Parts: sequence; C-alpha cells; structure tokens
Amino acid sequence: MTTSDVQSQETSPRLADDGWLRLTLLALFFLSGACGLVYEVVWMRMLTLVFGATAFATSTILASFFTGLALGGVVFGRLIDRGRNPLIVYAFLEVGIGAFAFLMPLLFAGLSEIYVWIARTFPVGFFGISLVRFVFSFLILLVPATFMGGTLPVIVKFFARRRERLGWHIGQLYSINTFGAVVGTLGAGFFLILLLGVREAMYLAGTVNLLIALAVFGLNRYLPAPSAVVEKPGGDPTEDPAEGRGEAVEGEAAPSGAGALSSREARLALWAIGISGFCALALEVLWTRALVFFLDNSTHAFTTILTAFLLGIGLGSIIISRFIDTRKHLLVWLGAIQVLIGVFAILAIPILNHTPPVFQTMADVEVDSLLHWKWMGMRFLDSLAVMLVPTVLMGMAFPVAAKIYARGVGKVGTALGNVYGLNTIGGVLGSVLAGFAAIPLIGVHNSIILVSTINVLVGLVLFLKAPSLSFRARGISVALSVLAFGGLGTYYLASDAMVLVSYYEAVEGPEILSYQEGIGATVKVYRDIYDEKTLSVNGFPVAGTARSAQDAQKPLAHLPLLLSKVDRPKVNIVGFGAGGTSWGMMQYDVEQVDCVELVPAVIDAAGWFPEINHGVLDEPGFNLMMGDGRNYALVTEETYDIISIDATSPKMAGNGSLYSLEFYQLLRDNLSEEGILVQWIPFHLLSGREVRMITQTFLAVFPHSTLWFTPMRQHVILVGQMSETRIDFQSLSRKLQREAVQEDLGELYISQPYDILGWFLMGEESLAEYAAGARLNTDNHPYLEFTPAMAYFVSDFYRLRSLETYLERRESVLPLLTNMGDSQEEVAAVRERVQRRFEATQHSLRGDILLFLDMREEAMEEYRTALIIDPGEENWLNTVWEKRPGPR
Repeated sequence: MTTSDVQSQETSPRLADDGWLRLTLLALFFLSGACGLVYEVVWMRMLTLVFGATAFATSTILASFFTGLALGGVVFGRLIDRGRNPLIVYAFLEVGIGAFAFLMPLLFAGLSEIYVWIARTFPVGFFGISLVRFVFSFLILLVPATFMGGTLPVIVKFFARRRERLGWHIGQLYSINTFGAVVGTLGAGFFLILLLGVREAMYLAGTVNLLIALAVFGLNRYLPAPSAVVEKPGGDPTEDPAEGRGEAVEGEAAPSGAGALSSREARLALWAIGISGFCALALEVLWTRALVFFLDNSTHAFTTILTAFLLGIGLGSIIISRFIDTRKHLLVWLGAIQVLIGVFAILAIPILNHTPPVFQTMADVEVDSLLHWKWMGMRFLDSLAVMLVPTVLMGMAFPVAAKIYARGVGKVGTALGNVYGLNTIGGVLGSVLAGFAAIPLIGVHNSIILVSTINVLVGLVLFLKAPSLSFRARGISVALSVLAFGGLGTYYLASDAMVLVSYYEAVEGPEILSYQEGIGATVKVYRDIYDEKTLSVNGFPVAGTARSAQDAQKPLAHLPLLLSKVDRPKVNIVGFGAGGTSWGMMQYDVEQVDCVELVPAVIDAAGWFPEINHGVLDEPGFNLMMGDGRNYALVTEETYDIISIDATSPKMAGNGSLYSLEFYQLLRDNLSEEGILVQWIPFHLLSGREVRMITQTFLAVFPHSTLWFTPMRQHVILVGQMSETRIDFQSLSRKLQREAVQEDLGELYISQPYDILGWFLMGEESLAEYAAGARLNTDNHPYLEFTPAMAYFVSDFYRLRSLETYLERRESVLPLLTNMGDSQEEVAAVRERVQRRFEATQHSLRGDILLFLDMREEAMEEYRTALIIDPGEENWLNTVWEKRPGPR
C-alpha cells in the first residue's frame, strides 16, 4: 500500500466515525433478517401445499432451504474476499432476494404442474417421490436461499476492519440478524399472514428487501469499500498478515485473543461448530416435540417455540461479542460452551417432566381484552424455561468459533462463509436425524441425553486439544465436565423416560396403554376414568371407544353412503384415526375404499381398537395409503363417488389447509357426477364466525350442500353434492336394513330411516343464507389456522352459541325426500313420522341448550369470558341467560 493510499484512507469518511451511518446499516441488516424468516414461513407453507405435510416432505423442504443458505455463505464468502465492494455486493444480494419474492408464485405454479405430471406418469415409489421433492425444493429455493446465506459474510467483511475487533463485529452482526429473525417469526406467525395473506406477506418482505438495496446503494456513496487493511492499536494501517489465507499457518503466532493456535486447531474449531449446529437443531426438534403437549398443537404455539429459540441465540451472540476480542484461550472457551450446552440441555428434562399445560396455569389469570396475549406470554415463558440457557450458549458458540477460524480480516469472508456453511449443514443433518431416527428409535427423553452427550464430547475434545491449557488444567477441566454431566446423564438415563401428557389427556386421568414417539408425531392410546380408550396425536384426542368419539366417526361413513345414488361407489377417506369410519364404509356394497393417513404411528395404534375397526386393515377392497390427504388429492387420477374428510381439528397446525377453498376444488375435480363430499365440523372448537367461514368456503365450491347433525348433536357435517340434493327414502331404508349396517349404527341407537333424517339441519337456501357474508378460508388467507384458538377458554360457549343458532334455523328434511311410497297412504305415513321426528329433535335440542345453561353456576363465567373475545355477543348472551331455568 502506498503512502497516498494510506492518506486517502485516513481522510475518507470512516464508518466508525459516522454513527448514524453505522446504525442505519445495522438497522437494514436487522430488517433483512426479519424478511428471511418471513420467507422461510411463507415458502414452507407454499411448498407444503404442493408436496404435502408429511414429516418427510417438510424435512425435505427445510433441508433444501438450509442447504441453499450454507451454499450462499461459502460462495459469497469467497467472492467477497477477492476485492469486491462489500456494500455493492450486499445491495445486489438484497435485490436478488426481493426479486425472487415476486417471482415465487409463478415458479410455484409451474412446479406444481410438473410435480403432478411426474407423480401421475411415473411409478416412482416412496423414495423416488422423496427424491423428486428434494430436487424440486432445492431448485426452486436454491437461488434466493443462496443469496440469503451470502448476506452475513458480505456484511461482516464490510464492518470488520480491525482484527482486534473481529469477534465484536461477527457477534454483533450475527445477533442483529437473529433478532431480526425473531421479529420476522412473530410478524409472520401472528400478524402478516392473518392480516395481509401469504403472498402479500411475501410481497411485503420482497419490497423491504428492495428498499434495503436502494438504501445501501445510497449509503455506498458516502462509505468507501474497505481495502485489505487492518488498524493496529497505534492507528497505523498495515497489510494484514493473514492476507491470502483463511486460517493460520502452522507455527505462526496467532492474532491477539486467539491463543497460540495452529491451522489444525483452527480446523478443529470449524468442525466443532458444525457438530454444534447438528446438536442445536436436533435439540430444537426434540424440544418442539415435547413442548406442543404443554402449549398446544396450534400454529401460534409453533411460532412461540421458534421465537424463543431464536431469541436465546441472538442474546448469546450479543453477550459474547462484548468481550470475545479481549479473551485468550478461545478454544477452551468454545469447549466450555459445548459442555455447558450439554449440561443445561439435559437439565431441561425435569422441566419438561414437571411443566403443567399452559391452559392449566391460566386458571388464576385475570380475564380481560388482553387474554389472548397473556396466553401467548405464558407459552413464551414456558418455552424460555426449557430453552433459554442452552440457546444463549448456542448463540455464544458461533462467534467464538468464527473468531478462532477467521484469524484476521484479510480472508474473513471465506472463513466466515465456511463456518456459517458447516454450522448450517450440521443443523440440517441434526434436524433430520432427530426427527427420523432418534425419536422413533429411542424417544425424546433418551434423544435429549444422546445429543447432550455429543455436545459434551465435543467440549472434551476441545479441552484436550487446546494448546494453551497445561496438562493439569486439561485434566481438571475434563474431570469436572465428566463428573457433572456423567452424574446427570446417568441419573436421567436410569430414571423412567418422560411420558408427555397434554391438558386434554390429564383431565381424563389417563392410564397409558400405548405410547409411540414416531416420525412426525407422538401417538398415544390411553384409558380414561370412564374405562374408555382414546387415541391422541401430539396430545389432542382424535378418536376412541367413547360414544362421543363415535358420534363423529360413524356418521362420516354412513351418512354419505345412505344418501348416495351410486350402486357400488368408490370411496376415499382422508384420515384413519381408530378406523371407525373406514369400518363403517366397508359395511356397504362398495367397489373399493382408499384411505389416506398422515401419521404412521396411528396405524400401529389401530390394534388397540378392535371393537372400533374390526381389523378393517385386512379387509379385501380396503386400501391404506400413507401420505398427506391434500397431496393425494392433488396427484391422484382416481375418480371417487364419495370422499369423507375424517375428524381433524381445523385449529391444529397445518390442518387449516383441509378446510380451504383450494382443497375443496381439488376434491371436486376428483368426484364423479353423482359424487358426495362430507366434511366434519367440531363447532365446540370454533367460534360462530369460524363455523360460518368453513360453511361459506364449502358452499363456494359445492353450492348444492346441506348441513346435518351427528347423532348426539356434538358436531355437524357438511354434505356437498355435484347436483341438487334429493334423498331417495326407499333406497335409504333398504341400505339401512343391511345387517352389518344395523349392527354398526346400533351402538348409537340408530335403527330406522327416521333416525337418520332427524339429523338434518339446513337445506341449500337456508345454508347459503346462514353463511352469507362470511370470509372464505383460502390457501392465501388461512384465517382459520391463524386466528387464535380460544376454545380452551370458551368451548361450552361455542357449543351453546351454535346450538342456539341451529335451533333457530333448523328446517324439516321433507322437501328433499323422494320415493316415499307406492301409495298416497304410505307417503302420508312417512311424512307424518318425519315431521314428528323433526319436532322431537327440536324439543331435544332445546333440552340440550337448557342443560348447558343449568349445568353449573360457573358456566356463566365462561360465557362472560366469551364476551371479552367477542363483545358483539353480549345481547345474545343476556337473552339466553334469561332462558336459564331456576332462580336467577
């Protein structure tokens, strides 16, 4: 460097001297991190709609995304060390990311068509279709994810001008980007998708990226690109002794703060951070699987868990960055951090074992207009109780490893890209192996111990290899680590493995009969205090032997087949559950029944319910297909006469897509001209607005629809047909006389056609009037999944409100009946009995409502709580309360 170059450098505006410019760049990098998580959430949803929501499909998508991030770190880290202007490169990266945000809808549309064509044309099998998903996910995410991965090494290259401050810059920038990710996670999960829509959230993030690029281009006029210089404490710039190298030369004295490390030790730090990334993402998968039992299985709960995880990492990075540059023995520090991660990760086991469900801890919380946010706060605190300390330590590990490996500013881009890339790839492997190998083989409890052990072993290796430690200090460090972790590990390994129990399950005092932590979900079979068996998935009951469970299962089988005009219908069922719906379908003269089930462990649990499924899996003509019901509807070329969507709660994460406009359109394309679609609606889990939303969305695709009660009136069923609804009374009666049908329905005391017709609620016109004005639940506007799931607090209110509405709007099924008899006398007799059943059901419905009102005094508190959630219900509530029997 010439003297004139030095003078020019000293007289040019300095980043460190212009605080507002520095803060502006940091703010822009923060926003970039927020946009990155918005993209991750949005692209994950969009690809899941194409590839399905199976654990294999979602892991494939995430692996593709993170592989792109790793590639970006490596590629652009090397590029930026070749003398490029970091600000210009960074601005172009932001342009590329923003541009792809606007291109993605077109790319996804093309991807969907090609994927469907391949799935229909080639018999690729499970592994073949998994490979297709990975290749397509990788190709569509490669460029934008690579751009995102390149932003960190590029921006660090711009800021890092002095190797004495290298750790500070890496830690600060990593934490700021991570804090931005926290905001992006919260924004997407709680606000943007709900208020704007999926595509609009992506467009907003893309616009922000483009504005960031414009701002950086503008700032570049005032901030010259740094040359390959460093500033020594005396202030004289000089050539970086690490220029041209990404690591130290063996035998060379290390820069200040790194200790006397050779290239071998620097590489050791690189591999340590790769393994640390493996453990970090593995632990996130394990903690998430456990925490959904305490927080619930909703989209907001998953958002809360991810937010807590990222917050801890951001805090750890900013904490360590404040003193990392003044510390020696960094390899020892990195080893200590790894050991402590293992110790505190294993200490999360007793927290998980003794954490009560959040709803249970909400009993003493004051009910007001902030109830939802208090609930979110409690979820967040529970997540932090498990994850805060270990994630803070994880956040510390990255800057320390990067400081060791980067060595100086000359090749900081290459070095940081390598560290970031290997850490990210490690995370991909950790999440995949935790979900597909560790949990199914040894369970969450033992998997946490195993991953913690790996962390500690990494720390011990670093202790043993640290050149700055004396033999004695090395021995003491290893001994203390082994004693501390060994004692904890042995104790928890010898203790009983934790059995995760949700609020729903705990209320019924379960006796665990079967507990399988499988791929994608934890499936449990338990016996309650009433001696009834229940099947639960991730803590949420989905099927069982109780009459209340069969009240949902059996009508989904019998109602469409009793109404069908097809002689030997071909049937498709979405969801197996305990197998009650599948068995009910097989009691008719059907051509075949194809059932699609998402969770493999559900099928394994079927053996506990022989009284429900009667071994239907072995029945000729019954075909079980493992996969996502929506993905099957997308790729199948089969045409069905009946499609039954079995009981899945629309408020659980991912289930909202089974109640969307686009899903119904897919099903319509798969129905024959005489086809029937039935959709279960659990109105006790949904507000009146949400029930009307589902109904309006259904009607938008199937205008010829009717609404029916289940036998015990605990749920309702939408029945959509391709043509105007007409019910052949004689045909219904003949089908009902089949011995197998009588036996199956007899468990719900159903034996006559009038029993079935008594379920009827509303016809086409009344149903359209009831749903008029409601929003449509679409893939782009998934209101159903992203509105708060408040049924924990007001399920009785939701049930009562819907029952009152149905009582007011219910009408007779008589106008829809045909072929009621051969003579006028027979027709008149049928009409009279149908009308009597209608009136009797109305009377019973009023009794249900009065029973709810008189059940307990504290019920009124729940109704008052409902007013906080929906103040517009006050007039209705006062009216209903006046109907309450007994003294007021």
